[in-house]
Amino acid sequence: MRCGDQCPGFRVHGWRKICLHCKCVREEHAVQSVPGQLEKMMTKLVSDFQRHSISDDDSGCASEEYAWVPPGLKPEQVYQYFSCLPDDRVPYVNSPGERYRIKQLLHQLPAHDSEPQYCNSLDDEERKELRLFSQQRKRENLGRGVVRLFPVTMTGAICRQCGRQICGGDLAVFASRAGHSISWHPQCFQCATCSELLVDLIYFFQDGQIYCGRHHAERLKPRCQACDEIILADECTEAEGRFWHMKHFCCFDCEAALGGQRYIMRESQPYCCSCYEALYAEYCDTCGEHIGIDQGQMTYEGQHWHAVESCFCCAHCQQPLLGRPFLPRGGLIFCSRPCSLSKECSDSCERTHTPNKRCPTPEKLRQPQCGSPLQPLEGPNHNLTPVKQCLKAVVKKRGK
Repeated sequence: MRCGDQCPGFRVHGWRKICLHCKCVREEHAVQSVPGQLEKMMTKLVSDFQRHSISDDDSGCASEEYAWVPPGLKPEQVYQYFSCLPDDRVPYVNSPGERYRIKQLLHQLPAHDSEPQYCNSLDDEERKELRLFSQQRKRENLGRGVVRLFPVTMTGAICRQCGRQICGGDLAVFASRAGHSISWHPQCFQCATCSELLVDLIYFFQDGQIYCGRHHAERLKPRCQACDEIILADECTEAEGRFWHMKHFCCFDCEAALGGQRYIMRESQPYCCSCYEALYAEYCDTCGEHIGIDQGQMTYEGQHWHAVESCFCCAHCQQPLLGRPFLPRGGLIFCSRPCSLSKECSDSCERTHTPNKRCPTPEKLRQPQCGSPLQPLEGPNHNLTPVKQCLKAVVKKRGK
């Protein structure tokens, strides 16, 4: 989990699929421990997918060593199959590989993409549409890969993913919906969008490619960035290539509606100006005051200054450095080498930053890597977007 041990435990948000305490997504918490209700949901979901999938062999072999094994393989072939995968992806019982599998089951096969009961506030028409959407995908696109051994007498085939040879005696994964002559190395059976191994070999085939359930659904309909559900309404909000339900385009922190308001995107989530300033505003290295979102700023190697002459200036003589070369030393900036070597500034550098970075020579000062300031943000409203410019009607794609 990104929050480590700081979170007291997963507590679901009212309508987002995140933790109310730390705002980590649900699958990040599930890798630590799986609540009974969540485990039952996952078991039902996987069995439902496997029941509807196209597979040449639905048999399997039980194993006390692994949490899951490919169906239809002999014990020695199971070992051969898992030897092709990275160690941290092998689902040994009570191992990082098992936790990775649980995480991917939740991420690649979202329950709310298939079952209305896991969605928030769907009306009757939307519930009906989601059921039809799910049934159609299962009927036309869902499959489960089959692992088979190429006879040593055969020359093998070319892997669809990496283009390399699959030799006789090697294991390969086949997907019936892709055609019986198409195959993959076990480590190459990945989603075409996220490049993650397809969990339990469950795939969705579309336009010659295999996808995990999540990214296949997103090829057909937009997904709300806030609640993680498929958008079934006729209209939604679009911003920077992502989508939201109209009512869900709100500040990620205080949840104030952002319709018609300015906002700032951070890690693909929108924030109102007040929350962004309170949470993420940088502080000027000269005056110590925070740099507002409507103020220009200069940045250099993690340091920040107001883009004004009184702040972005030589630490010795206070000569403004906006648009001019500068010399960084010990966390301070100077207009020239003599200023950087002045006694009081040298003492300041030693007190403030130990050890000091080596100062470039005057000749190097004229080179871009040592003497060119970073440009300030373009205009006072950088990264601020009025949401009214982002409203867009989305045409329903029913896949008919």
